[in-house]
Amino acid sequence: MKIAGHPIILKTETFSTNNDAMELGRRGAEDGTVIMALSQTGGRGRLGKTWLSPAGGGLYFSIIMRPALAPAELSKITLAAGVALCRAIESTCLLSPLIKWPNDILIDGKKCGGILTESLFESAAPPLVVLGAGLNISTPTTSFPPDLRNKTTSLQHHSPDKIDGKYLLASILTEVDHVMAQMIAGTWEDILKTWRKHDATLGQRLTWVTAGRKAVTGVSLGADDDGLLHVRDDRGIIHEVLSGDIRLLSS
Repeated sequence: MKIAGHPIILKTETFSTNNDAMELGRRGAEDGTVIMALSQTGGRGRLGKTWLSPAGGGLYFSIIMRPALAPAELSKITLAAGVALCRAIESTCLLSPLIKWPNDILIDGKKCGGILTESLFESAAPPLVVLGAGLNISTPTTSFPPDLRNKTTSLQHHSPDKIDGKYLLASILTEVDHVMAQMIAGTWEDILKTWRKHDATLGQRLTWVTAGRKAVTGVSLGADDDGLLHVRDDRGIIHEVLSGDIRLLSS
């Protein structure tokens, strides 16, 4: 089966589509192959977080890539993928998603999707990149733990029309192909311009929890030209955020 020109491997249930994609990629699977699951038992997000993937309510998939990009450019793929997902959601669901740096997709301030990009470098070959995404399409609120129910949502809850998951996936894959072609062509600035239009953090008070578990509270200054977030803390010091957890204080 193919969708939008991408070979699709569909699984009823798997531990993690990213794990599957990385293993298949190491075995030489075709560039652009998509591993999709109806549910995951070990879905993952950034920083070791769990991505709940109940059957029947979400879109869970990973794309195998071998992009002709310098290693320093690979971190930008997550932001580019955020642009692709937002464009697809806008065009197919007629909604207005935003992005919480670097990888969360929000609708009305609540999380409905996430992105996890992982890379493997072997010999002199182009790096193997796996772009994973999860979207809550019609996942019932009761499927989430009580402490997440006020922070999480599904696309269908905001759309008057029935959302077709296959059609949405086709749109996402088309948009991913578009932004990856832009990156390879060296037009990152165009992607970043669109990303900034969807930035949910700019000007917002937030807490940045560093990798060392230090909490820095301040105001987001948005992403710089390399896609790194800048935060001005309450003492006026500006921090460049390379990694860590961003928590909007209004949510």
